[in-house]
Amino acid sequence: MKTFLTILTGTLLLSASGCLQPFPKGTEVFYDQAYGSHERHRLDIFLPEVRDSTTATIVMLHGGGWVAGDKGGAEMHNIRNEFLKAGFAVASMNYRYGCGDFRKQMEDVHSALELINTKAVDWKIASHRFQLIGFSAGGHLSLLYAHAFDTINEIRSVISVVGPTDLTDTIFHNYVNNYGIMWAVEQFMGASFQNASAEYTDASPLYRHSDCPSLFIYGALDDLVPAAQGIAMFDSLRINGVDSDTLIPVQGNHNVNGPGNIYENRVNAKLINWAVVFR
Repeated sequence: MKTFLTILTGTLLLSASGCLQPFPKGTEVFYDQAYGSHERHRLDIFLPEVRDSTTATIVMLHGGGWVAGDKGGAEMHNIRNEFLKAGFAVASMNYRYGCGDFRKQMEDVHSALELINTKAVDWKIASHRFQLIGFSAGGHLSLLYAHAFDTINEIRSVISVVGPTDLTDTIFHNYVNNYGIMWAVEQFMGASFQNASAEYTDASPLYRHSDCPSLFIYGALDDLVPAAQGIAMFDSLRINGVDSDTLIPVQGNHNVNGPGNIYENRVNAKLINWAVVFR
């Protein structure tokens, strides 16, 4: 069994195949930009050398079981640089850890986007032109915001990498219990599923979906977040005519890149190609 700390810090997600890559040439970086008053209300913004008022921003949400993780997590560095090379600005944000009301994290995403909109002219990028990508718990938050809380339709697409889509799912509960971290879900939600089943449904992107284009990347062998969760939401969106796609590496687990990161190039290419389509 993998360790408790490894799961919560998200180090299984998109692990680097070698040394972390330096920024692409000319990248301009502003660290720890405050988007609110809480100590977790901080984001880092990475700006490509060539940019203008049409440059879209990828907003990244880290994993960590809603109770851990950080915007500077090493698992996100290489894909961040791939987005920069493709001409996107990239913002990596922290959000409040689970505090019993998932709407607090939705407020955090909204406030982070508002900061970027306010700074867009200074940073020489587009305002109201975003795509969200989240990893594990961050994937869940990204999907939930894009499909249920983006009231002004500024999210052009959303990408979930092993993010839960159905918090009511018994199989998911069993998987989480196998790792001994159901407490983290309950801390995020503020109650057990037995005592707040309606709230768990409200916090599940599967039951809140809109017409936001969505990409789902899940490991077929993931024993923490079942790949079936991503497939179920993909199926529901496709039935309703919403642009959506999946990538399910057959040897991927909670690290979708698989053993020896054999799928890393394929996963990265899928992420970049998807983002470019909805730029």
